[in-house]
Amino acid sequence: MYTHRARRWVAGAIAAVAVVALAACSKGGTASTSSDSGAPAAAVPQAVVDNIAKYSGPSTFTPPGPAIDVSSLKGKKIFDIPSVPNPFVQSISASMQEAAEKAGMVYTKFDNQAQVSQWVQGINQAIASKQDIIVLNGAPDPRALGPQLQAAKAAGIPVIVMHFHDNEMPDPPACEGCTDVTATVTAPFNEAGKAAADWMIKDSGGKANVLIVGGSDILPSPGTIKTMQDEFAANCPDCSTTVTNIPVADWNTKTQGVVQSALQANPKVNYVYVLYDAMVAGAIPAVQTLAKTGQVKITSYNGSPFALDAIRQSNGELVAMNVGEDTPGIGYATMDQVFRVLLGQQPVHERTPIRIWDKTNVAEAGTPAKAGEGYGNAYTSGFLKLWGLGGGA
Repeated sequence: MYTHRARRWVAGAIAAVAVVALAACSKGGTASTSSDSGAPAAAVPQAVVDNIAKYSGPSTFTPPGPAIDVSSLKGKKIFDIPSVPNPFVQSISASMQEAAEKAGMVYTKFDNQAQVSQWVQGINQAIASKQDIIVLNGAPDPRALGPQLQAAKAAGIPVIVMHFHDNEMPDPPACEGCTDVTATVTAPFNEAGKAAADWMIKDSGGKANVLIVGGSDILPSPGTIKTMQDEFAANCPDCSTTVTNIPVADWNTKTQGVVQSALQANPKVNYVYVLYDAMVAGAIPAVQTLAKTGQVKITSYNGSPFALDAIRQSNGELVAMNVGEDTPGIGYATMDQVFRVLLGQQPVHERTPIRIWDKTNVAEAGTPAKAGEGYGNAYTSGFLKLWGLGGGA
């Protein structure tokens, strides 16, 4: 979840930073880390180190189901309703269009400005134009579109909801808002939260004091926060967390004030984790205003180009880490579900990849960073081979 206004906050926001070393004594029996200065830091569990390593490189591909023949889908019409006009969702749409056209399908994107009334209009247009399938792309909230989803179902048009539900949530119709939804392509919200918690445990040498900023009106947010708190409790006895929530409608206007007040209330906080990149834009000036650059590190989830650029520009001392998502991988996974539904097959559990970005590898995302860059092509080539459209081994 992000907004197109986020870049305005970041432009010129990265100032010169002071480098601080986090050090503590190392202990035997577990993996140890070291700070930038080379001084030893406290030991952290090997499981934490291993989980970070798992997500530190390009994506690997596991087929979500058996190979399929998409040749019979030539001429079928797909209607893509993106949630917001930002680089993240735009990159997913571009990948969906690429895969659809490779299969000979007719792809239509319904551009909008993230208004529920516009999503309603989009579904109505898809029904009127007799589309074969609708994709709610990047979190148009199905809970706000009940009558329209019911109308699409009555018209015989399947609807796929993607990047709205966590991987752990039940399949349709049991998932929230899924009464008239045919299938989902879930997102690794909780998986990303655990990876982020592990990175902060290791980076702090087991001494992270984290302000977690969620969005309570975003469906997966409470589960992600609980996952993070459980991970800190299980693997970092000297870590602590404080939680605050900002409604999504207030992310552009209130994030700076909320984060700034929380940092003043608890001066021991040394990490701010915002659950979605849109809030990075407010967290940056909050840290800078309090002159805490180099003392408080901002971390986040999604892999938006502006957030990755902020890591590179501050050398990880202001914006330090981001759990990014492979947007071409998401687009191709979505199309795999589309193909299976249109072929009359049972939906499968599509699992999309994440990668931990920090100062050690962020250059691989491009300079400037580009949505979807740095994840490799394992997903796109793997799916093309699965569909009989080419691809690598």
